Amino acid sequence: MYFKQSLKRAARRLFLWGLQGAARPTLRYNAAQPDFSHPPRKLLLIRPDHLGDVLLLTPALAVLRKALPHTEITVMVSPSGAASLENNPHIDRVVRCDFPGMNRQATTNPLSPYLYALEQSRQLRAKGYDAAINFRYDYWWGALLLFLADIPVRLGYKWPESQRFLTHQVPLASGSAGLPGIPVIPFSQSQKHSVAVNLNLVRYFLKLFGQTPALDEADTGLHYRPSSDDERYIRLQLSEWGISRNQKLVAIHPGTGATIKLWTVNGFAAVADALAAKHGVRVVFTGGSAEKGLINNILKACQTEHLHLDSSGWWGRLAALFARCDLVIGLDSGPLHLAVAAGTPSIHLFGPTDPAIFGPWGDPAQHRVILTEVDLPCQPCGVLDFQRTCHKGGYCLRTIKPAQVLSAAEELIASRDRRS
Repeated sequence: MYFKQSLKRAARRLFLWGLQGAARPTLRYNAAQPDFSHPPRKLLLIRPDHLGDVLLLTPALAVLRKALPHTEITVMVSPSGAASLENNPHIDRVVRCDFPGMNRQATTNPLSPYLYALEQSRQLRAKGYDAAINFRYDYWWGALLLFLADIPVRLGYKWPESQRFLTHQVPLASGSAGLPGIPVIPFSQSQKHSVAVNLNLVRYFLKLFGQTPALDEADTGLHYRPSSDDERYIRLQLSEWGISRNQKLVAIHPGTGATIKLWTVNGFAAVADALAAKHGVRVVFTGGSAEKGLINNILKACQTEHLHLDSSGWWGRLAALFARCDLVIGLDSGPLHLAVAAGTPSIHLFGPTDPAIFGPWGDPAQHRVILTEVDLPCQPCGVLDFQRTCHKGGYCLRTIKPAQVLSAAEELIASRDRRS
């Protein structure tokens, strides 16, 4: 299997090199030199993936806007991730792109990604971008798109299939962002955290134009603000539920993007019942249509009646609800990053993924990561796809005890009480 994958990548690399050679005579940058004497007039950012990954880009957007106040900043995202940029004051425009390989749809025509790149590049070329950043390190299609769009400055990571299409490359060293002169990372996070890597790529980009912005916690938190309509909807919903202003409210979001990252039904039920019984809090389960069956099973396993908010397609309403909560509990997922952006204490249960990369980006005193107490040398494995599922069936998550979650929840609720 690995031999076939290696052979496929080698063939694709050869095809991409040939494509570069064929396209080069038609593009102006072969003769033109990038101009770094002044900031770019128009900057394009590419960030495929989904809601959580796009939300983790928002600190980098804030740094770019502060450093480039007069630059028109456009972000190209997948339709599934665009909601994380709603009402974002640090960008001028959002472009939705159905990124090949990121939409989980099989392609019957092997040439379709390249034809789609040609189609999209014509639209981008008409906009006249001066510079661009490809934020996903292994996304060669994004690098190819920037090349075909004839953008003079193209920054991304040094990846075999990407490097020929970029004018500037950053090595992605194991365990770090791979950049010289890395500053102190906000929130004392690992330098390989997704947000930290994004920030360092932005610092490298700004250095090209003679700028060296300082990073601090005030400028580099996750950013999302729900609309006034979303906040009004949640106020009305809380009123219908009979939730008063002083009533403690805990949200539990039990869903995530991969089945192997799920916790147990009985575990969530035990945590919800204990919080209601011991601390008098109201518990609301949140999730969209994909989580409906899971939440119904959890509610059936509960001994106490709890609330349920259907958040299907309502990212802003979910953010408004989280902002009202005293605590949010869930897994490694976009909604838990949304809770961090809302400024609400949170508990994140982690299994196969690495919290040093995808953990909560915020004050460690307010955001906790829960791991199994069982010593597992295979954790984190990073294996999420269904064709190579864990031979132990998600053992790392199944062995997390409700008592671990409850202990962290009690500490965070008590800490919030002391602050108020």
